[in-house]
Amino acid sequence: MVKATDIAWLSGIIDGEGCVYARQISVRGLTFRITIEAVSETMIDKVREILNQCNVEYRIEPPIWRERSTRFAHRLKVDKKQAVYKLCNLILPYSVVKKPELVLIKSYLDKAVRIIYYSATEEDFKILTELKELKKVA
Repeated sequence: MVKATDIAWLSGIIDGEGCVYARQISVRGLTFRITIEAVSETMIDKVREILNQCNVEYRIEPPIWRERSTRFAHRLKVDKKQAVYKLCNLILPYSVVKKPELVLIKSYLDKAVRIIYYSATEEDFKILTELKELKKVA
């Protein structure tokens, strides 16, 4: 069983090293992704351990070299609808910086996660604009 302190730590890592991303993928479709990128492979391994314990599906990308860096960056992505929803629910109580973005995503996924091919409404598409505005502030 995963400890609450581990979930709080994960939330802090996402607040600091994470990116909450949304885009329109079709006329009636939105997709969301939560990404963590860090030069600390140990930190990414700890994130993986917590996500595995919580049954949150993720993908690991090969290390990338960033200009002006002394080490390779490691990236982990949570991008499947059910996984993003599960991760949002998991970290939302502990999130500070990304909380407004996670609340928006969760409001959409509360509806979309129950339907395989959910058709986004005009109201749903406003989330993209709202997320853009939140990123300017954060």
